Amino acid sequence: MVSLTLTPSNGFYSAPAPIDPAQAYVLQHYIMGRRHGFSGAFPKARCQHCHRHTQIFKLHIPSKAENNMALLDDLEKRGIYQGYEHYVLGLEPILQQLHIHGMPVNPARHSEVMAELTTRKADAELAMQALIPNEVRAHHPKLGYKKEPKGFVDGGPTTHNGEPATWGYRDFTDGNVTESRPVKLLQWKPSMDGLIRYMKHRVHPIPTEFRTGKATTAEPELVRLAHKTKDFLYDAVLTYRQISTILNNHMVNWKPLDDGRVHPQFYYDTGTGQLSSRRPNVQNAPKHGQAEKKELADMFRSMIIAKEGHTLVEFDYKSFHAQTLAFEAEDKDYLRLAKLDIHSYLTAHLVRHPDRDSLLGLPDAELADCLRQIKRDHRFVRDYKAKRAVLGYGFGMGYRKLYNMHRESFDSESDARRVVDTLNDLFPKANAWRDQVRALAHHQGYLISRFGCIRYFWEVMRWQGGAWKSGGDDSEAAIAFLPANDAFCHIKEAMIRLQPTYGQYLINTIHDALMYEVPDDALSTSILAIKSEMEKPSPVLVNEICPNGLSVEVGVSLGKSWDKMEEWNDQA
Repeated sequence: MVSLTLTPSNGFYSAPAPIDPAQAYVLQHYIMGRRHGFSGAFPKARCQHCHRHTQIFKLHIPSKAENNMALLDDLEKRGIYQGYEHYVLGLEPILQQLHIHGMPVNPARHSEVMAELTTRKADAELAMQALIPNEVRAHHPKLGYKKEPKGFVDGGPTTHNGEPATWGYRDFTDGNVTESRPVKLLQWKPSMDGLIRYMKHRVHPIPTEFRTGKATTAEPELVRLAHKTKDFLYDAVLTYRQISTILNNHMVNWKPLDDGRVHPQFYYDTGTGQLSSRRPNVQNAPKHGQAEKKELADMFRSMIIAKEGHTLVEFDYKSFHAQTLAFEAEDKDYLRLAKLDIHSYLTAHLVRHPDRDSLLGLPDAELADCLRQIKRDHRFVRDYKAKRAVLGYGFGMGYRKLYNMHRESFDSESDARRVVDTLNDLFPKANAWRDQVRALAHHQGYLISRFGCIRYFWEVMRWQGGAWKSGGDDSEAAIAFLPANDAFCHIKEAMIRLQPTYGQYLINTIHDALMYEVPDDALSTSILAIKSEMEKPSPVLVNEICPNGLSVEVGVSLGKSWDKMEEWNDQA
């Protein structure tokens, strides 16, 4: 057993040294995972459930008079210390190198995008304000002016606190007397209060959150409201928000240094083992979506240009979490279909395809051809019902939440329930595993993955009507943890194996993908070598359906800039 120091170095952990009780406390909470205000290794606030968590693990925070190594010995006996040693300490040199190497951002293109987005934001603001009736605007002063101010012209321009405003009148009632007084009509803000005032004025339904029932103006709800009411304001607000987010958050944080790169810090902040990054968060760049979102995402990504003589190459595990779910459930059919196209297979049963019950009897090549045809023939059901249901299934999502998150995809809650029930009927092993892992997490209060990572749960089941029932706050997290941790630790294993030869080219890790900046003269050999290494069977993910270890196919795309990545295949 080596001794450790938990002194942070750029967000990570440094060389071996004795630990003191305070450091042991930090390690304990790191190992137990992020929960109730604890972020990464360092607690941000006192956890109200610390006593319960300590009891669950029977861990002991040593006093000054006690041997601090007892904690580490206890963790080692439980199989937890090895996960920390390998996936935190072992990964630190790679994350440090990622920070030092950085990610390329072309300075000239950054300035161009900044200017373009600034113009678009101003245009979006004007378009939004033009759609707002004066009755919805806030006014100043609160009770109006008692007489017309100097320069007052009804409907004329003025300013308030440096922002544009308009002169106008408002009616004020004092007892039985109503008086019209001059006011400044202020710029309308697309805040929750501003949007709700507008909805009430237009007599539009006010959206509410699924779980809490509280009013919300989140993006999915505004999209639905725009579609339902055909009111252009909601589209204008969405456009304004999208541009503002990229301009105020991403562009500021992605401003390159003098070396033409940004240098993010990677750290440990999630309960699943997925890495996080900050200053900037290079794992959360604007993503492709509908037409306007895609245009903005492409504009942003056009700044990410490989340095001279190099090419950006992204290696992405295919259907990763569906395969790790199949592995944990030991469901051979689910695994086979996850590798081919489980979404189209589910679609075949949803649309009652005449050959649906005989598909699994086909050889892989014939089955793949049939699934491709089903995908072509039933694109909406496949992409908007089946795909979203399978993704939610892996995260333990129930049919009500599935429907409320994707109401544009399902006719009703009953429709969403039918899709989830079909999944359960088609894959009874996966369904049974979901119940089993949830029960285990409830009984223990924690789960330990095959990679030696631990996550604990406070409320997997809910006490209701004199019995424990599913639907606790941690129910979905308990189902999602093991498949997610398998995926994220598997990709960390690949990073560690690739480090000696290709670590110098690594510039980012995004969810299920690794991104490299590869010299052009080594492009072909590097792609083949990295892809081959990432696809090697896992020595950890071994069970009856994967006796030689789970192997996941990797897709490759490449380009000189991030907005123009093209799929690569070894036949080209």
